[in-house]
Amino acid sequence: MTAFTMKHPSILVVVAATCCSSSMGFIPSGYRRQHTHQSSRLFSTAAPATLPEGVTKTVSKPGSGKLLKPGDIATVKYTCWVPNSAPFARSENQKVVVGGAGMIDGWEAAIKTMAIGERAVVKISDPTLGYGANGVPPVVPPDAEIELDIEVMDSNAPLKLDFNDIGNQNLAPTKASEIAKVFEEKMQKKAEAGELEEKEGLDFWIDRFQNAYIFGLFDSETGETPPWFLRPSITFPLAFLVVGGAFYFVVASGGITQRGEQIKD
Repeated sequence: MTAFTMKHPSILVVVAATCCSSSMGFIPSGYRRQHTHQSSRLFSTAAPATLPEGVTKTVSKPGSGKLLKPGDIATVKYTCWVPNSAPFARSENQKVVVGGAGMIDGWEAAIKTMAIGERAVVKISDPTLGYGANGVPPVVPPDAEIELDIEVMDSNAPLKLDFNDIGNQNLAPTKASEIAKVFEEKMQKKAEAGELEEKEGLDFWIDRFQNAYIFGLFDSETGETPPWFLRPSITFPLAFLVVGGAFYFVVASGGITQRGEQIKD
């Protein structure tokens, strides 16, 4: 039987070189469903970091760093084997979540009692805290004891994200200077990408008008709400109404008259 390095933190299985294929590189789903609830029940984040009956730990090198806490992301070096058999799983640099219920229950219980720099041999004599009555044939027999050599290399606290604060943040620019800066950056990127073309004549002025930044003239640098008469949504429609009304009044009052008549041959 040959050992290999595991890439998935929830798997402690290897392929037997003579009789197993790559499809054996996982824990049977029935076993995982059976023990997921047990892990969350026995080893929740509120549980004390003590070893349950059926799990013993022999420290070969005391830790020099802080104790691991549930939720920490630990980097470990480990080897796993059945007594009197060759190792069936190992890793030199494995990332695991402490108390995350991604490994077998005996592992989860033991690692919460360890500190950074500590190395220990963990013996799981209770099969229900290992691979259970079914085992993982042919690499792990039914009701097998499991031994682990675990060394904690490093640990990092979990990343804390406050999604409420993130959701409440308004990421859109609101100040005139910010909007102008975004506009200039956008036009600069277009110019660098060759999307801007030099136009001449009427097309040049149409393009300038379409891309003109005018609303910022009425915005407040402090972010305060401007007076109603400086709001573009109000002043622009009013301006059109005033001009249109004045033009209608001039025409209706006879201010515009037709001079001369068309001469017909």
